[in-house]
Amino acid sequence: MSGKEIVKRISIVIICLLAINGLRGQARWTQIYLEGENPFGESLVEYYDKGYLLAGRVGPNYPTYCWLIKTDINGDELWKKIMGNGFDYTLFSSDIAVNEMGSVYIVGSTYSYNSDSDPLIMKLNTCGEKMWCKVFYEGGNNYSNEVTPTKDGGCVAVLRYMNTDLKKDRICLTKLDKDGILKWKQCYNSSDTNLYNEDAKDLIICPDGGFLISGSCDYQDIVPPNLFWPKPYFIKTDSMGNFEWETVAHIDNTDAGGRAWNTVINSDSNFYYSSLSHYYFDSGNDAASLLKMDMNGNVIDIYDIAPPDDYGKMVSLKFITDTTLAASAVWGSELNALPPRPVILDTLGNILFENPVLDNEWMGHVEITYDKKILYQTNLNEGDDFSTYLFKLNQNLESDTVYTQPFTYDSLCDGEIVSDTITLDDCGIIVGDREIYMPKVENKNEVVIYPNPAKGQFKVSSLMFKVGVCVVEVFDLFGRKVDEIQVPKAQTEIEINTIGWVKGLYVVRVIGQDGMMGSGKVVIK
Repeated sequence: MSGKEIVKRISIVIICLLAINGLRGQARWTQIYLEGENPFGESLVEYYDKGYLLAGRVGPNYPTYCWLIKTDINGDELWKKIMGNGFDYTLFSSDIAVNEMGSVYIVGSTYSYNSDSDPLIMKLNTCGEKMWCKVFYEGGNNYSNEVTPTKDGGCVAVLRYMNTDLKKDRICLTKLDKDGILKWKQCYNSSDTNLYNEDAKDLIICPDGGFLISGSCDYQDIVPPNLFWPKPYFIKTDSMGNFEWETVAHIDNTDAGGRAWNTVINSDSNFYYSSLSHYYFDSGNDAASLLKMDMNGNVIDIYDIAPPDDYGKMVSLKFITDTTLAASAVWGSELNALPPRPVILDTLGNILFENPVLDNEWMGHVEITYDKKILYQTNLNEGDDFSTYLFKLNQNLESDTVYTQPFTYDSLCDGEIVSDTITLDDCGIIVGDREIYMPKVENKNEVVIYPNPAKGQFKVSSLMFKVGVCVVEVFDLFGRKVDEIQVPKAQTEIEINTIGWVKGLYVVRVIGQDGMMGSGKVVIK
């Protein structure tokens, strides 16, 4: 082959490669995740390395597994974590959060430790490994649905319905430090006797270090027939969770109300902006709306982003620039309102762009990237199965192009990140204002409890029984001793009968001559 022919062939290869790269640079991307696994996406956030984290559950109702996916900047999956045990209901909420160090906070609820739902808060390190998890046990069905990181490496999370009396402690905040140690827990019970059924939908950290909770309440009309109507509701606290003020939008207006779904702060830290479903009582119509409120909780105005009709809702509000916001919204008549869509609007509620990217019925989650692009995650129901979609859009809500330049991912992790399963079997249990059991011993074989979960009976095995006289004590989550057995000499295993016990989690302690020698937990089904 002559030199000219070699040069010619090399030139053809280079041209082809450039053409392929050019086509990739012009490609429009839409990503679908966990196809065939019935995923339902719940949350979305940009990570420190310009990749994305998506979290959700397997199946829409009573899932036994949840998932966390890390992608590159083009939405291609890098690794995946599955969480759960396959038989206990575990749910991630609509919120995950990351801090400046790359730690990931996840909140939700679990049935792993109780026959009812308990709030779950988990922290992962930059390698996707569980650093700690905490479960709050108060009795009844309780939940956590929002979390925000704090500058000290810890987090503050919303706890809901933290009392068996559902009229009390419906909205609470808790602070955990970077090691998962409980610092405080505060619950908010309004002194306004016309206010009922408070519910929290969003939590943000404020410029003064305090926290703003957005949600709704039922408020009683001050005029006959004194009916209750949903109203947008806000609670502001200081950095220690102490109550500062509350605001009920339209408190004196008997023909308007609604719900607040989330809140953002403008760049000058002068105003709060909240996404609403804005309810008009006279017409019975909702409207997708934008609420503007000053930093002291005074409502300035509410702007309907579209003419109020039979249905309207706006969620997942985020600032793009100082004057524009992105959100997921739906409006119109009940038959013509679908599908929900990403929208861009100004601070007066005027829609600048809209794009129904998918013919579905589920509201989406919006995230703004470092270069002011819009990520839109939503779900599609096809028969009995769900699919999770991710779209990347520009500021005109047109499909964005993929990136061809190289990015380095997961640089804060020392080694390779492996896709695997994270168990929830060693979470700290918090009752009231304290954690009720001793830290996990280093040697996992010191106290063995099986079967676990148990029904009817379980066995406790330990080589420590050979050391001397030992007593096995069992406590419920309220610290009440339910059983005590002295271990016969030289016996390494005992059986404990649980017939008649209340379902839930129990603490097992092995006591020797020198005090407690080990501990464990067992779930009674």
